[in-house]
Amino acid sequence: MSTTPAPQPTPTHAQLEAVLQAALYLLGARQDQMLTLEEWTDLARAVAACQERTTADYLTGHDLEDIAERYALEWDEATDGALPTFDEE
Repeated sequence: MSTTPAPQPTPTHAQLEAVLQAALYLLGARQDQMLTLEEWTDLARAVAACQERTTADYLTGHDLEDIAERYALEWDEATDGALPTFDEE
């Protein structure tokens, strides 16, 4: 016999506004490069895992290029998604 989870209360407008404001602060911090790419990637991985998406879905093209070209981040294409490839001339 399985139990049905208790219904969760609907968030209030004030709670949703607080989450939105926090998200805006976080986005602003990233734009100002106050978060490292490693920190941003860790956050993207956590969200992607919860949403059954890839890490790359939550990063910008510029972030993905930096990971592919400059950073020695562990990257698993099966779960993180594809990185851009660059032809060396």
